[in-house]
Amino acid sequence: MATSSRTWFYSTPEPRPYYIEERVNHTLWKNRLQGIFMNCTQATVPIRMEGKWHDKPVAFEWKPGDYFILRTDTEEKALIGVMRQILMLRPAFAYRDMEGKQIVEWHTDGGQKRLNEIQGNPNFQNLRRLR
Repeated sequence: MATSSRTWFYSTPEPRPYYIEERVNHTLWKNRLQGIFMNCTQATVPIRMEGKWHDKPVAFEWKPGDYFILRTDTEEKALIGVMRQILMLRPAFAYRDMEGKQIVEWHTDGGQKRLNEIQGNPNFQNLRRLR
């Protein structure tokens, strides 16, 4: 199956976990991300997936056509770079959450509204704009 972010991020996929997993995983593998497998944990918006990349936990959350959030334990520049290519969009900003997870967010509208929501909130540390 030839897939791209157009089949699951830029259009709303059918709310069936298997279909979402198939599209996202094939897109990741097609873009040379080896050693990753994502499982769909929520097939309705916001869509959520969890998995492992080289035995490191990874989580995705997104609202099709609006935002995409990547959660990892440490900053994974290679993964961020490939997700940038897959989404055809630059990441808007990055930060650490209360659990110490590294969060990177992509927003089709630039993310200013979301940035205003989290700026100055002590639950979000090391906030930096990536544009």
